[in-house]
Amino acid sequence: MAVELCRYDGPPFAADRPHPELAALLDRQDTLVELRSGDAAPRIALGVPHHAALGVDRIAEQRPEGGRVADENAVLYALVCFDALTRGGTPSRLLVAAHATDHDPNKDGQSPYCENVLEGSGLALLIECHGAGRRAPHDLELSAGRNPHAEPLRFGRLLARALGQGFHLAAQAQPGTRAALLLDARGEESGVAALRFPALRTESLASAGARGIAALHLEAKLRFRSRGDGTTGVTASGRRLGDSLAVASREYLAPR
Repeated sequence: MAVELCRYDGPPFAADRPHPELAALLDRQDTLVELRSGDAAPRIALGVPHHAALGVDRIAEQRPEGGRVADENAVLYALVCFDALTRGGTPSRLLVAAHATDHDPNKDGQSPYCENVLEGSGLALLIECHGAGRRAPHDLELSAGRNPHAEPLRFGRLLARALGQGFHLAAQAQPGTRAALLLDARGEESGVAALRFPALRTESLASAGARGIAALHLEAKLRFRSRGDGTTGVTASGRRLGDSLAVASREYLAPR
């Protein structure tokens, strides 16, 4: 697991695409790319453990047990969220594991990603951003794995209200289960479901829980990550999701 850690301090975007210098880092293999909103300790960490460039559908291909599906371009909506949090004055951090070749970054507790994603004091929330395939039953699936400090259903209600109409969101009913509720644009229950991606064996979420940090796992279909034309620009749905994630995150951490 020889991984290079690179900090990027430039602008996240040039027009509607990752800045060319950042894009070059994200296209590397076995690289952790870190962005910070400033010098203050982050309250929110965004993680993208399975990022790969658009068109690359497998990572961890050198593992003895074989590779796994990549989350093509999953960084895009995470980058929108990071940018919105930064502009809103919320101390934040984004850590991207770019195309790990010999390990699964958030399943191996000894991986450089797991050892770095919870870095620092004052961290209150980790959100891991993933990509679901075309056949996934929901546009968005939100869970906490087995993290006992997260409230995926409460966060899901906040996210659904921020997103508004036009999205199909399933949120884990409580950590440790596959059971989920479907949420409408008002954040109200509109049905029950079973999660396809409950993240029950995700080490990064468990490690956060052991430190008393709430952690969430979000799966987003391709409409949030790709325009379908082979370019890396942010989609309208991805922009809406990233901005809504920022709104929901701030509201989730606000005093009650």
